[in-house]
Amino acid sequence: MTNKFLWRTNQLISIIPENYDGALIMSEVNGKYFTGFNCDNGYFIVTRNGCVYVTDSRYTEAAGKAVEWCEVIEYSGPDMKEIFGGIAERLGVKTLLVESDRMTLAEYAMMSKVLAPAVLSEEGNLDKLIESLRVHKDSDEIACMKAAQNIAEQTLSHVFGMIREGVSEADLAFEFEFYARRLGAERLAFDSIVASGENGSMPHAVPGQRRIQNGDFITFDVGCVVGGYHSDMTRTVAYGNICDEQRKIYEIVLRAQQNAMNYLFNGGDDLAECDAAARDIIKAEGYGEYFGHGTGHGVGLEIHEFPSVSYRGGKVPENSVITVEPGIYIPGKYGVRIENMLYKTADGAVDLAEMDRELLILG
Repeated sequence: MTNKFLWRTNQLISIIPENYDGALIMSEVNGKYFTGFNCDNGYFIVTRNGCVYVTDSRYTEAAGKAVEWCEVIEYSGPDMKEIFGGIAERLGVKTLLVESDRMTLAEYAMMSKVLAPAVLSEEGNLDKLIESLRVHKDSDEIACMKAAQNIAEQTLSHVFGMIREGVSEADLAFEFEFYARRLGAERLAFDSIVASGENGSMPHAVPGQRRIQNGDFITFDVGCVVGGYHSDMTRTVAYGNICDEQRKIYEIVLRAQQNAMNYLFNGGDDLAECDAAARDIIKAEGYGEYFGHGTGHGVGLEIHEFPSVSYRGGKVPENSVITVEPGIYIPGKYGVRIENMLYKTADGAVDLAEMDRELLILG
């Protein structure tokens, strides 16, 4: 395990522009990617002359065990300047890149002060450099995501068994979290979306006290975390007697999703074309105005990562994981979204979900 994290760190060092000596990584998610250690107060200083992990007394023992291939140094508030300035001097650091997309102005000011005379720079696109590494998932990462997906599927099947007239969205969301954690999820990937009836027209509806009624569509957008890695899945089910338009809309969304997935299965690798593969079907059926968001996004250590499956285009990176999640949302009436995670391979893609996508009518 440690060799993997050392390899990742060396990969980062190899792509840092030559006019910079290294990088300062402070975000928890990137710190975990490069060290394997979760810490909300860690400073990973990466340079061509060596690497140092700095944290406070709450974490030094655990960090020493987790990041054994790297020097770990403890600091306290009063000695920050002495500790960080000494590290910079010892490693011959004059310039360090920072995570400009994640660092606050206050953090920038503080670290500029304690690392001086070394200079921090937000101009070297460190975030993009890290993104270019994180997007390619290795077998361990995929295994974690498949495990998280498996828990989510088992849990959602369990929750489907609780659906009946009068149960609330909030009750179903709570049961999903409780059961998923019993099955081994570290936490939820995000706050579960359970949207019934007219609430389903809001893609990011918050579960509330609305109670399930006959004729409802119920959209579940759920995910779990295993080993720090996320899963993401959406299923829309029906309760009771639904109308012909509801059936029609569901079939359109299912066909749109399948078309976009087929594009990837067959070796397609353009993000805009993948988006269009789903969107064009929905437009052709007259519902284009009711599908406003992108067709998908990357998933990994974070629930939303690079790339974005949208009209903006670009290539689907090999070994990346993306979602395919078209939807139709009719304001004041109902909505449908279906979502799977796909792993992009050299010549196609692999569906990481196994749960059925055909219209399920309960009750």
